[in-house]
Amino acid sequence: MHPAATRWLPVLLQGLVLGLFVWAIEHWWGFDQLLRPWAQVPILLVAVAVLTQLISYALRALRIYLAEPRIVRGLKGWGRCLQLALLNNALNLLLPARTGEASFPLLMQRFFGVPLAEGAGTLLWLRLLDLNVLGVLALLTFAPSVLPLPRGVWLSLAVLGFFAPLIMPVLHRLLSRRLAQRAGKGSALARKLLVGVPAQMRQVWLDLALSWAVWGFKLAGFTAVLAALGQLDAVAALLGVIGGDLSTVLPLHTPGGFGTYEAGVIAFASPLAPPTPALLAAAVNLHLLVLGIALSAGAVAWLAGLGKKS
Repeated sequence: MHPAATRWLPVLLQGLVLGLFVWAIEHWWGFDQLLRPWAQVPILLVAVAVLTQLISYALRALRIYLAEPRIVRGLKGWGRCLQLALLNNALNLLLPARTGEASFPLLMQRFFGVPLAEGAGTLLWLRLLDLNVLGVLALLTFAPSVLPLPRGVWLSLAVLGFFAPLIMPVLHRLLSRRLAQRAGKGSALARKLLVGVPAQMRQVWLDLALSWAVWGFKLAGFTAVLAALGQLDAVAALLGVIGGDLSTVLPLHTPGGFGTYEAGVIAFASPLAPPTPALLAAAVNLHLLVLGIALSAGAVAWLAGLGKKS
């Protein structure tokens, strides 16, 4: 295939998926009916939701800033981390199956001179923390409604899950010793990846606290909006928001998440909220808000100087 065609194929695919999504909405509902639930959402609540997402982005940038010692200290370094986080987030939403994650190590190298493998190691660690937070929340909310075990069992698993990242310094030391005794390209790559993972307990605690803060702000804002859009209780809305976020890591995650995001919201909320057309409309509207905030922030980050060097 011609190189130019290869570059434009993802864009055309995204446009096709978006076009089909828009057509399906107009055909089955009509945008007037789809957007009607926004009349039940106070404008102040929307403003608060946007603010919580901006705070979440700022904390994500701080997490990157503190995880990589090569980043220049001060407001300038944090600002570049914020730019990186916004661009990476926008690309993750646009591209299927988290292929946008490839932008993280590339931008770490471009902005801060971090080798690709080390940047990939940092990304892997941060994403494990993200999954840890969502997994613990799922154990406390979603799992008990699907598999009715005693509440103490789920609470115990959630506590174990919360503290699981604290084993990383021990694993880091064990893997470092084992890899130091091995030769070959695979071992060399693993050693570079390991550089991006914290070896000190203090750093693990800091990263874990920031990860909970990041997701706390993000989930709080979107949960409040989804509850208002779909007339849901707080737990059902929280489950829906978690399901929408988890859908982005699936191999079948479509460009922009059109369809798969809504499926994730409905799948997780359905144990507590019937999968009605009203819930589907709420999921679509929440998705539009998520995309609107992320893509607007990503566009600002790009315009702020993607091509500049730190």
